[in-house]
Amino acid sequence: MTEHVDAVLIGGGHNGLVAAFYLARAGLKTLVLERRHAVGGPAGTVEFFAGHRTSLTNSPGSLEQSIVSDMNLPGHGLSFIRTDPTLFTPFEDDSIFVGWRDQKLVAEQLRSYAEPDAQGLPDLLAYVDRFAAAIGVSPFAPPPSLAELGSRLNTPELEEAFGKIFLGSIKDLAEEWLVSEQARALIAVRGVVSIQAGPSTPGTPIPMLIRPLSLAAIKPTSPDDPRLIPLRGSTGFPKGGMGSIVDAMSRALREAGGAIRTRADVRRILVENGHAVGVELADGSQIRAGVVVANVNPKTALLDLAPPGSLPDDVASRLRRQSMKGSAFKLALSLDRPPRFRHARNDEEARIYSSCQFRIAPSVEYMERAYDDVKYGRPSARPLMWGLCPSMIDPNIAPAGRHLLSVNIWHATYHLRAGSWDTERDGFGGRCIDILDEYMPGLKNSIVDHRFFSPVDLEREYGLVEGNVIQGDVLAGRMLSLRPVAGMSNYRTPIAGLYLCGTGTWPGGFVSGIPGHNAAHEVLKDIAARAAAQ
Repeated sequence: MTEHVDAVLIGGGHNGLVAAFYLARAGLKTLVLERRHAVGGPAGTVEFFAGHRTSLTNSPGSLEQSIVSDMNLPGHGLSFIRTDPTLFTPFEDDSIFVGWRDQKLVAEQLRSYAEPDAQGLPDLLAYVDRFAAAIGVSPFAPPPSLAELGSRLNTPELEEAFGKIFLGSIKDLAEEWLVSEQARALIAVRGVVSIQAGPSTPGTPIPMLIRPLSLAAIKPTSPDDPRLIPLRGSTGFPKGGMGSIVDAMSRALREAGGAIRTRADVRRILVENGHAVGVELADGSQIRAGVVVANVNPKTALLDLAPPGSLPDDVASRLRRQSMKGSAFKLALSLDRPPRFRHARNDEEARIYSSCQFRIAPSVEYMERAYDDVKYGRPSARPLMWGLCPSMIDPNIAPAGRHLLSVNIWHATYHLRAGSWDTERDGFGGRCIDILDEYMPGLKNSIVDHRFFSPVDLEREYGLVEGNVIQGDVLAGRMLSLRPVAGMSNYRTPIAGLYLCGTGTWPGGFVSGIPGHNAAHEVLKDIAARAAAQ
């Protein structure tokens, strides 16, 4: 059985939905195919336990506001609960950082660590902002080549900044501008979350560039623009959980004329005479399309789904050698009472600290040692953690009398030197609970149920190759024109009519939607160019 559409999307993660929306809005008959029972991927709703619903992804902090506007996501049911504070971080000396939206309160905390840091941190962020504005690289378009980027480094100051941001480490950058260990830790974690790297790894300042590049490309029009909050860019928590974003995107896509089909496992991409002409599903049926857009890992699309021999040998070889180095582990807990950080001096502080995202990354040395384990094929003895108790923000996330604690854990290497994740998962998950209990005394006694997802589980369930949630490190060798590999940073592939739109493309990120936005617009440019040439 053969079906015909104008554009077919492989993978119903949020970037696939965004790309499909723009194509459908332009008048293309568009179909999204999702292997799983529901769209959204890691951002889609998961019922971890009966009545406990959220997603693997905890935060919409990088969701691009222009996409929200284009898709009219508020009109499709998306609303945010504006949390304040947005972040809680404990440090090794038992001091804490509370991420208030009021930057005066942030400055007071920085001053309490070391007087110069109240100005040093904003000065560091301004330094990165100036560099981002000067190089003129937009996250909303294909990136320039490295040669072109180099030509823009036309002053000694810009050359120096390039060296520090692209070739230096976030540890060195933090030490140059900041005095206290607390302020340095706040910055260092920005460079090492979700990837296998330590603060001393070259290129780790690069993740700090994405927000400034966005601000330089699209100027804020409202003081509520989340990009203006330098340490935590969230508009709040989506009412109903992170899956509400995906639900609203799905409704926007359907209103634009697009369609979604779940439990539709793509077995291969159909290529004829060097041109992608559709896909074949696991049940043998075919969907023919003039455009195929893959919202899966580039390696999956080009090495597993595309026919053998359809890529130039050098491209296939470079893709095969590319390692994902995944390190993600997911922990979900059902609790019979709210979690309480030991740092809270009263019930109100306990409520506040438990109602925002928390980070367990208490010092630069802690992060470095977490990476040390991974380098030798061991899950970190004391890993980095980014967690949230979403039921403290939206009680409907969990049943009455229960709470859901959702924790993303980093430096759980996919490639274990000894054993396998099938045997090591529960032990590592238990160790993570022990660490959390140090920060939240009594946590273990409040656990009603638990679930662990190892890097291998994430690969099996969500197609995250090697457990890498961002389809490749965001270090110098994987960013700008090198993402996903040199020669394919414009979302096109060597196979005509086949495009990439996932987070493995520029500019990467988490739940931003930007790769999907960019890929769709490149598709539409090509369609317009062909029409003009006829």
